[in-house]
Amino acid sequence: MPASFYKIGFGTWKMGGTTLPDPHNDDRSDIAAIRDAIDNNIVHIDTAELYADGKAETLVGQAVAPYNRADLFIASKVRETKLNYDAVLTSCAQSLDRLGTDYLDLYYVHKPNPDIPAEETAAAFNELIKQKMIKHVGLSNAGVETMRKYAAALDVPIFAAQCHYNLIVREPERKGVLKYCREKNIHFIAWRPIQLPCEELNIHGLFETGAYPLLDQIARKYAVSNAQIAVRWLTAQENVSLIFKTKNPRHLREIIDAADLSIDPADLKELTDHFPRQEDTGFTTTGKSPLI
Repeated sequence: MPASFYKIGFGTWKMGGTTLPDPHNDDRSDIAAIRDAIDNNIVHIDTAELYADGKAETLVGQAVAPYNRADLFIASKVRETKLNYDAVLTSCAQSLDRLGTDYLDLYYVHKPNPDIPAEETAAAFNELIKQKMIKHVGLSNAGVETMRKYAAALDVPIFAAQCHYNLIVREPERKGVLKYCREKNIHFIAWRPIQLPCEELNIHGLFETGAYPLLDQIARKYAVSNAQIAVRWLTAQENVSLIFKTKNPRHLREIIDAADLSIDPADLKELTDHFPRQEDTGFTTTGKSPLI
């Protein structure tokens, strides 16, 4: 695996359902989308036991079966209600079974649980490493203090941190997560890189034209889509990767091609400093930080 990690990964949220399996889900379409990503040289596949209550993992397992496992980087997550020692071990074993693999390249705490000590969860992850059921440990939606607690209790360095981050959602910048990851050589992975519309907060999607004139202007300058500029803003940053999901082959190619677009650093800085809509979060009206 390259030291810079994989800049583009494929996510599987809402494959198979939402938090429960959808009996009407088009499983074939989901499997085809995962294989299309792999056939386009995306080897980092991200899933979780929470997604469709494990069905997403099953679909990933079916999708990757024809490929050489050693060529893929598969990540999954244990949900916040299952962070006790025994529950973590059970969850990981069940995820491996659904995925049809002997190991995970990366296993995350999906969201920290303040009611379960980090030391207990970390002890379970240490056991998973010892048993070679996982290769690396990650934290999703974790703040700096939580990351420090886990770092002190783990036998291996934290490999990756996954947070909601894009041109609109800036909490990882403001709360120091990006800085901490760079200092500690932790791979930072942005989820929902192209912010979707949020009617409750009157937020427009980053793929929309006409919503953000600055984004429109820079996209026109390089003759690319707004979504591609939003992706390149992320991948141009030190130690930032992303995961995304699409079933549209054209959109898949668009995102892949955006990863290495040649963009003037001055234009990227203009987006960093003057993008007109910058929030801590982009999916909740509670005002509560998703970083714990």
